[in-house]
Amino acid sequence: MVFLELFSNNSEKSEGKTASLGALHFCFALIGLEKLMDREFSCPCNPEFNMVLISFIFLGPALLALTMMVFIQRPCRRSSSHCAGLFLFSLVPPSLWMFLLLFEGEYVACGMAHWEGDYVLDEELQIKWCKPTGVRDGRVNGTELRELTEKIIFYSRFSSLVLLTCLAVLIIAAVSCWDCRTRCLEHQEKQDKLAQLSESSICGSEVELQRAT
Repeated sequence: MVFLELFSNNSEKSEGKTASLGALHFCFALIGLEKLMDREFSCPCNPEFNMVLISFIFLGPALLALTMMVFIQRPCRRSSSHCAGLFLFSLVPPSLWMFLLLFEGEYVACGMAHWEGDYVLDEELQIKWCKPTGVRDGRVNGTELRELTEKIIFYSRFSSLVLLTCLAVLIIAAVSCWDCRTRCLEHQEKQDKLAQLSESSICGSEVELQRAT
């Protein structure tokens, strides 16, 4: 894996710089896109269309970011160890996009809305939700649906924190494994060099003794 090369400030390898810059650019682009969507997004509040729309919102930009990261880094052209690390690093922008949408909460609430209504801002809770139609004639209970929306938003934000924690633990574990592997290889190289020097010195001594005799 190449996490040390990708994150290290002293790395001079072009693949590390390309991966870091590419991931950074995509992260900023996805954050800007999410902020823009937050202003312009309006849930259709249609039970037959809500889940389809939210699925495309979650998967579309995430798959695009993953495709571009893989296209830039070409992990399958590298060695097996580098391939795994580069592919894992490519998951950072898509994971960030998933985190932003889950932490917003209202996208998941829109997808889970199984009733028709109008997408409005609740002044009391300061959340956007599908306010159901037909409340006056008693067909639906607006209070229960609003409480359900609030719970969905809460669990969505909680799952985003779980996703962020898992991603952080995964990156820390990968970087630690890479550091340990690199240290072991450096130690082995030093031992090999010392062994070669000792062998060369012994051979030189034997040659001198043969010349002396």
